[in-house]
Amino acid sequence: MYRLIFLFLSAAALAQPPKMELNPNGFDAIDVSIPATPNEKLIEITKAWATKANQREKGADVTDVTANSLTVSAYKRDAFFYRDRGETHSHRIRYSMKITFYENRYTVAFTVNDIYMDGDKLVTYKLPDYFTSEG
Repeated sequence: MYRLIFLFLSAAALAQPPKMELNPNGFDAIDVSIPATPNEKLIEITKAWATKANQREKGADVTDVTANSLTVSAYKRDAFFYRDRGETHSHRIRYSMKITFYENRYTVAFTVNDIYMDGDKLVTYKLPDYFTSEG
């Protein structure tokens, strides 16, 4: 089990996935090449990672599990950071990641579902509201 986790983490570190850049519609999905690994093992490892990586927050939910995909939903504190007129803003987000595994690659679609201010107050604006009409 530990060897497989090490293999997955090593492959992830060496794979160097494409840079994710925020645009008015959110993030574009990315493809990452990995060594051929059975989908069952990748799903098992991803569930363990989601639980471990989000234990300091409110945990993670793993849903929509199929033979080759799953969705991880969780919260991330200080994930949304920007400056406006000299004032710093840092917000917590609720996100979801749809991960689909293939023979030697996987695809991640990352979505910011909600943005929260201090005190866990849900803000009414969404990602497109942070962009001008020119993007």
